[in-house]
Amino acid sequence: MSQPAPCEGAAAAAPGIDIAKLSPEVRAQLAMQAPAQAPVHLERQDVAAEPSANRPPRVDIKDTARAALDAAESICRHWLPEGKRQGPEWIARNPTRHDETPGSFAVNVTTGKWSDFATGDKGGDLVSLVAYLEGLSQGEAAGQLAAWLGVAPPAPAARPNWMTTEPTPSPPQAKRQPKVMATRPARHPKLGNPSRSWEYRDATGAVLCVVLRFETAQGKEFRPLTRTPEGWIWRAPEEPRPLYGLDRLAARPEAEVILAEGEKAADAAGALLPELVPVASMNGSKSPKKSDWAPLQGRRVRIWPDHDDPGTQYARTAAALAYGAGATSVVILDLSALADALPKGWDAADALADGWTPERLAERARWVVAPSPFADSRGTEGTRGTASNDAGSSGSPSDSAQGTEGTTRTKPAVDRPGFSVQAGWTGYGKPGTYWHGLKDEEEVNQWVCSPLWADAMAHGERDADYGLLLRFRNASGREREWTMPMAMLRGSDEELRGELLNLGVRIDPISHRLLNAYLMSRYPERRILAATCTGWHSEGAVFVLPNRIIGTGDVRYQSEQADHDEFIQAGTFEGWRSEIAARCAGNPMLQHSVSAALAGPLLARLHRTGCGFHFVGDSSTGKSTALSVGASCWGGPGFIRTWRATGNGLEGIAAALNDTALILDEISEADPREIGSIIYAIGNGTGKSRAARSGKAREVRRWRVVLLSSGERTLAATMAEGGKRTKAGQEARLLDIPCTRAHGVFDDLHGLADGRAFSDALRTSANRHYGHAGPAFVERLIADARDHGEYLARLIALKEFKADNGLEGRAAGAFALAALAGELAIEWGILPWSEGEALDAATIAYQGWRQARGKGQTETRQILEAVADFIAKHGDARFSPLRPTEDEEEHAPVVRDRAGWWKEAADNHGRAYLFSSAGLREATEGFDLRRVLDALDQAGWIDEHDEGKRSKKFKAQGRPQSLYAIAPAEVES
Repeated sequence: MSQPAPCEGAAAAAPGIDIAKLSPEVRAQLAMQAPAQAPVHLERQDVAAEPSANRPPRVDIKDTARAALDAAESICRHWLPEGKRQGPEWIARNPTRHDETPGSFAVNVTTGKWSDFATGDKGGDLVSLVAYLEGLSQGEAAGQLAAWLGVAPPAPAARPNWMTTEPTPSPPQAKRQPKVMATRPARHPKLGNPSRSWEYRDATGAVLCVVLRFETAQGKEFRPLTRTPEGWIWRAPEEPRPLYGLDRLAARPEAEVILAEGEKAADAAGALLPELVPVASMNGSKSPKKSDWAPLQGRRVRIWPDHDDPGTQYARTAAALAYGAGATSVVILDLSALADALPKGWDAADALADGWTPERLAERARWVVAPSPFADSRGTEGTRGTASNDAGSSGSPSDSAQGTEGTTRTKPAVDRPGFSVQAGWTGYGKPGTYWHGLKDEEEVNQWVCSPLWADAMAHGERDADYGLLLRFRNASGREREWTMPMAMLRGSDEELRGELLNLGVRIDPISHRLLNAYLMSRYPERRILAATCTGWHSEGAVFVLPNRIIGTGDVRYQSEQADHDEFIQAGTFEGWRSEIAARCAGNPMLQHSVSAALAGPLLARLHRTGCGFHFVGDSSTGKSTALSVGASCWGGPGFIRTWRATGNGLEGIAAALNDTALILDEISEADPREIGSIIYAIGNGTGKSRAARSGKAREVRRWRVVLLSSGERTLAATMAEGGKRTKAGQEARLLDIPCTRAHGVFDDLHGLADGRAFSDALRTSANRHYGHAGPAFVERLIADARDHGEYLARLIALKEFKADNGLEGRAAGAFALAALAGELAIEWGILPWSEGEALDAATIAYQGWRQARGKGQTETRQILEAVADFIAKHGDARFSPLRPTEDEEEHAPVVRDRAGWWKEAADNHGRAYLFSSAGLREATEGFDLRRVLDALDQAGWIDEHDEGKRSKKFKAQGRPQSLYAIAPAEVES
C-alpha cells in the first residue's frame, strides 16, 4: 500500500509511525485534516496485506436471500427466539432496542419482508434482517446466513473502524445542562406568561411535563417544561416521550381512543366524541416517532388529522406506530365527508369553534380503515375500506354484492349451521349478524340485526349475576357497549330487543327470534366482573359508573337498563372550575354543597354508611342553586330529583347513585307520614326487605350516599304536618342548615348586580359544564395512598367541631367529612379555592346547625315539650283537684278520659300534675315510659316521689294510687 498522503497545513504522519498506537483523538484529527478528494488511508505498518488467495469466496446476496425463504421460520426462531408465528408473520420484540410490546416487530415468512412499526426500520429480505439484527454489512450478513444454511463459508469479520476510509467524527460536545428549578415556574424567563398550558400526566394522575403556549410578535411559540427528580427544567422529556392523556387512558381502559395532532385539538376531539378517550403526541406531526405508543396496546384507535399534507402524513405514520404498539384497529377520519371545502390546517379545535356538535359530527363522520404496515400479506384485514354500519348503506344485499371499484365481494367462510358477524359489506350483503343454514341443500344466509359482538362473559363478585358484554355501532356510527344480564333472555326477550333498539341497533322484525339464539350461543373466553351497582368494586381498586370505569380492573356496569342519564358530562372541566367552582369562593353554603357532593366516594374508605344536609330558608333565596352546583360535580340538571317520590322509588334512586350523592329538592313535596322512614333508610344505606313471587326474600338493596336536600321547612316541621314527631336518629341523619346569609344563601356576588342575577349565572353555567369534578376526585383518590381516616379524626378534634353530646358528635363527623372532601379537592387542584376554605365553610354550616337546633338531647327536649303541651291543652279538662274544696267540688266540671289530678306543688309555686301511668303514656306517645321518666327526672320536673321510686302513693277517688307528680318548668327551645 502507499504511504499516507501529506495534509495541507499540517504535518503528515511519518512512514515509520505505528498508527495503531496513536490515540483515537489523534487518528480522528488526522482523518479530518485529509482533503475530501484524496481520502487518507490509515494503515497498520506491522500487518501485511492479506493474499487474495486466502480470502473466502464471495457470497451472492440475492441467491442467499432466495435460499433463506425456504427456511424462513427456522431463521426467525434462531434470530428471534422469543417470537411466535401468527398467520404469515413472525411476531416478536425488537432485540436491538428496549422493546416491551410484542408485535412491534414482524417478519413475513412468505416474502422475507420485515418492519419495526415503532421506529420505521424495515427491509425487503432475510439477509437485510440478519444484517440489522447482527449489525453487519449486507455482504457479511449474507455470508453468515449462507454458512448457517450450509451453502457457503462465513464471511470475514469486520475490521476496526479506524482502518476504513471514512474519517472518524469528532466526539460531540456535551449539551448545556438546563437550570433546575425547585418549584414549577409560572412564567418563562424570556417569553413571559403563557396563554395556554397542557399537562401531561401519568396513569396515576401525577404531572410529568407541561407544554406551554406563548403569544409573541412572530406568532405562537411552544415550550415544554419537564418534571425531574431534582426539579423542573425547560426541556422536553427524554425519549420516548409520553402521550398526552395517559391518565384518561388509565381511567377508561376499555374505551376507544381518538388521536389528534396537538393537545388543543385532542381536548376538542374529546368534547365532540365524548365516548372516546382523547390523546395526542408531543410536537404533533413533527416527531411522532419520538413518543411512546405502548399505552395504545390492545386499544381501538381513531385518528383525526389536520386538513393539510403534514396532517395526512402524520395520520399514516401514527397509524403504523399504533399498529406497532399493538393497537387492535386503527381508522382515520375522512375529512372530505365533513364538508366540500375545509380551510387549510382545519382541525378538531376549529370544528368546536365553528359550532360543531357531537350529533352533527356523528351524522357526517366517515372513518377509513388505516392499512396495516403489511397490507400485502395480511389479506382482507389490511385492505382499505370504510368503518361504518348498515345505517350508512342502502339497497338489498344482492344490489351491493360488488364493491365501489366494481370487484365482486367475497363470501367469508362460515360454519353451517351457525352465526357470523360481518363488520362490512360481503358477498352475503350489508354489515350485520347473520344466521347461516341449509334448507333443501341450499345455503340460507339470514340477516338478523346490525353487527353485534359478544366480547366477554360477565359475572358478579358472588359468582352470580351473569351477563354478556355486547359491542355494536349505533345508527349514528358511534361504537357503544352494554353489559346485558343473561336473565333478559328469559321469555320472549321483548325487553332485551327494546333496549337494543333504543341504543340504535337495527333488528329484523321477521328474524328477531334468532337474536335470542345467537346471544345464547356466545361463549367468549374473556371474563369480566359485572358490577350491578355504581361505586367501589374489586376491594376498592375500581370505581364503576354506568358509562365509565375508573381504576384498574376488567369491570363493567351491568343492568337491565342500558341507557343512563345520571353520570353524564358536558362542557369542559376548566369551564366548570372557572364558571362554577370559582364563583363558590366566598359563599360558604355553596362551598359546603360542593364539598358534600364530593364526599360520597370517601364513605366506603372511612367505613361510613352516609349522612345528609338539608338547606332551610325562605322561598327564592337560592337553595336550589346550592343543590345545582353540588349536582354539577356528577351530572347535569337531571341529577337533581325531588322529594315527590315513594319510599320504594327513592330506594332505587339511592342504589343507582351508590358512593356518590343523592340530591333531592323541596322537602315540602315529600309525604310527611313517610319521610321519617325514608330518612332512616337513606342514612342507614339499607332498603326494605321484600318477598319475591316465590315467597323467598328478595335481595335487599344497599347503598352509601351523601344526601343533599332543600326546603322552606325543617325536617321536624315537615313530619309534624303528618302528625309525626322527629326522633334523634332522624335528626342526626338529615341535618338542618339555616341559609340566611347576606344575599339569600349567597355572601359574595362576584360583581353581579344582585342575588337573582348571581343565581341565574350559576345555574346557566351548571347547565353547560357538569360531570367532571366527581370522576376527577375519584381518580385522585385512587392514586392517594394516605390514611384519610386519620385525617378525618384530626378534623373532628378541632375546636370548631366541639360537641356536647353524642348527637352533636355524630353531626360534627358528617360536617368534618364534607370538609375533608373539599380540602382534598383543593389539594388535588379540582377546586380553585385556597387551603382551608372548605373547612371554614363546613364549620360555619355546623355552627348554624347547632344554633338552630338548640341545647340538650333531642329526645329529652321532645319529651318535656310533649308533657308541657299536653298539660296546656288538657289541664282543666282531664285533671281535677286531688282534694277539692267545697266550692271547687260543687262547681267542678265532669272530667272525661281522666289523665290524673293536680295539687299545689311541694314548693308552693304552681301546680303539680299527678299523672296516672296511662295519662303519662298518652302525653308522651312514641317514647318508652322509662325514657320519659329519665327525662323528667333529669329536668327536675318530678315534684315528689316515694323512696326508690319515681311515683308516689296518693289517695284519689277513695283509694291509694301510684301517680307521677310532675311540676313542669319552662322548656328552653
